[in-house]
Amino acid sequence: MKHFFLGRANNFNLKETLRFLASFGTKKDYIKLKHFFSKQYQVDQKNVYLFHSGRTALSLALISQIPAVSKDSSVDKKVKTETASRKESLPAVAITSLTCFAVVQAIRAAGYQPIYLDIDPKTLHFNANALKKCIKKYPNLKAVIVQNNLGIPAEIVEIEKLAKEHNLFLIEDLAHSYNIHYSDGRLAGNIGDAVVLSFGKGKSLDATSGGALIMRVASKNHLLDSRNIASRAPKISSSLRDNFYPLFALISRTLSYLSFGRFNLGQIWILALLKLKLIQRSADAELDFERRLSYWQSRYLLKKLQKSQKYHSILRYPLLVKDRNSVLLELKKAGFFFDEVWYDSPVAPKRYFKKSDFNENDCPVATLVAKHLINFPTNYSFLQLKQAWQIIAPQLVEVKVNQQGQPELLKKDSVALSKGQKTTKSLVKLTQQDWNNQIRDYDLANFLQSPRWQKYNEFLGRRVLLCEFYGHVKVLMVIKDAKRGRFLEIPNGPLLNWQDPVIVALVFQEIFQIAKQYKCAFIRFRPALADSEENRFILKQLGSIEASFHLGAEHTVMIDLTKTEEDLLATFRRQTRYEVRRAEKLKITVEDRSDDAGILEEFHQVQLDTAKRQNFIPPTKKELQALKDSFAEDLRLYVTYDETHRPIAYGLILIDGIEAEYYEAASTPLNRKLPGAYALQWQIMRDLKKRGIQRYNLWGIAPEGQTKHRYAGVTTFKTGFSEHRFTYVAAQDISVSPLRYQFNRLIETIRKKRRHL
Repeated sequence: MKHFFLGRANNFNLKETLRFLASFGTKKDYIKLKHFFSKQYQVDQKNVYLFHSGRTALSLALISQIPAVSKDSSVDKKVKTETASRKESLPAVAITSLTCFAVVQAIRAAGYQPIYLDIDPKTLHFNANALKKCIKKYPNLKAVIVQNNLGIPAEIVEIEKLAKEHNLFLIEDLAHSYNIHYSDGRLAGNIGDAVVLSFGKGKSLDATSGGALIMRVASKNHLLDSRNIASRAPKISSSLRDNFYPLFALISRTLSYLSFGRFNLGQIWILALLKLKLIQRSADAELDFERRLSYWQSRYLLKKLQKSQKYHSILRYPLLVKDRNSVLLELKKAGFFFDEVWYDSPVAPKRYFKKSDFNENDCPVATLVAKHLINFPTNYSFLQLKQAWQIIAPQLVEVKVNQQGQPELLKKDSVALSKGQKTTKSLVKLTQQDWNNQIRDYDLANFLQSPRWQKYNEFLGRRVLLCEFYGHVKVLMVIKDAKRGRFLEIPNGPLLNWQDPVIVALVFQEIFQIAKQYKCAFIRFRPALADSEENRFILKQLGSIEASFHLGAEHTVMIDLTKTEEDLLATFRRQTRYEVRRAEKLKITVEDRSDDAGILEEFHQVQLDTAKRQNFIPPTKKELQALKDSFAEDLRLYVTYDETHRPIAYGLILIDGIEAEYYEAASTPLNRKLPGAYALQWQIMRDLKKRGIQRYNLWGIAPEGQTKHRYAGVTTFKTGFSEHRFTYVAAQDISVSPLRYQFNRLIETIRKKRRHL
């Protein structure tokens, strides 16, 4: 299988290409798109402008801050601006040193000079410190553009603060970063004095061309009020080029399977189309203030935006490799073609680099990064790109800035790959030291990946696989033989660095092979990750889909036990505090009966009765005994009693590491009248605090807003101890045998509806 990255509309599959070709629109769609952006970025609709190119929007944003343009000025296509003979006399705008020449063109057309700021190797964008130095050095600095390279959020909080202090016009360029959130939680596009979007080839919102300008501050001239601004439709030739580009690219990718020596028909086809001007390189698009976005593109974008409100815009995974040419050659041999790498020079594309006036000495980090950077596509799953990841991993490096401010290239240690190295090693048992390290390194680690959970499943006769991948990632996997089919389960794991796409890709490729070896229909895992847009996107890159059934407690309440007892009580709901105090007045007592010989049998019988009343499936006696045998002293069983020593409520607690779980519960009919469950929880929390446990997981509530969920009743009880809900990312499935998996999914969907889950 051949894959062509970046330069050939590879995000347009056959279905999307046909949808794009069939797009048509009216002025109504154009207005609706303006309304969509005005609502999203909280501006008046009259301050939203839609153009045929993103660079037009950027140039106009800058021109809007030059008072010199009079009301009666005509709008020339190329906008003639007075340029001074001395560069220092021009207003300056700070931009990142890893950028596109189209940005430079837009800045120059507006009558500004670009000032390149060196990048932070982590974000691939300049930081506040670089901007601070620039402000001191250039008194003529008037504006700053935040680009959020490849969808990686820039250091916006400090940059914004500096821009306000020094009265700089702040532009958010969202060409790469539509709908991302900054570190402080704010949505990109809701901060800048102006916001610029690009709909060009390969951008976050790809319509092959187009752009938008959203103004949040008043223009200092009347240019944006001109009737000629965005008043004319694109040229027919341009519109046809835009419409047919995905089809031409699809044909190119298909023809590329036919090779002749170093060349293939796909490459020849693209060159021919360029020669005939039937397609156009993105960097060569014209800057024209009068040409608006076409109506059909407006409709296409509107449908795309309305369909995917949780759209995420990480365009590429930036990877630094020691020898880029050799890596690209190996990738090509394996069928992976990079006709662009984004960026092969600090100001790309390379053919325009000399025109950029870029001083490599001023920006050493960007210069070094551009020599070693490969941007891996995000529209293929990690499993689809197994061979490509294995080629890249041994060559991975990272850039560190030394004390002298100079960048150094260092070998990346996250994945140790060498020829002949065995990447997967079977382990008999996870050592206590290894488990302590995982608890320390992964904040949300809990007993579901622990040696005790391995022991528990082995007691039940299940096949448990404990493997070590790439020398440091240890994963506990359980083979489940259900009536509906065999599957591989990874609860609360794998525990790994989910921010490192390389290690995620390689580990799951190994897990996939293990699942195939054991003839599993699918892999089901629920990572130790909080539910967030970024984490959902990472899982999407695996090619996984949300499971039809939960795995463990995905929605829960976490109690912070590092607080004092007084502070804990203060966080309880008022009614919960009342019930805790009422229990004391009613002389309800709580006993830890974990070590009593017959307590497990007693708990089991009471839980069976509870299950009949509340309609749930309790664990078997064998499963309860396996828990006791596995956790030993760290399984605690509490019982509350009324004044006459009649049992009211039971709670089975599992303790491991810094966390304890309220794992199983049972109650007698007395619990409906007496606050035994409240007394139980309060005593458990106090005892756990004494043991030094930091977090108490109440283990399972209904998703927010689902009042008919079977856990809705217990949710009211549990959230009384803390209103802070915690949600893990949903359990995920990776299909290994598609037909068997679809059968399993159908059965589980039916069961889920019957159980009101």
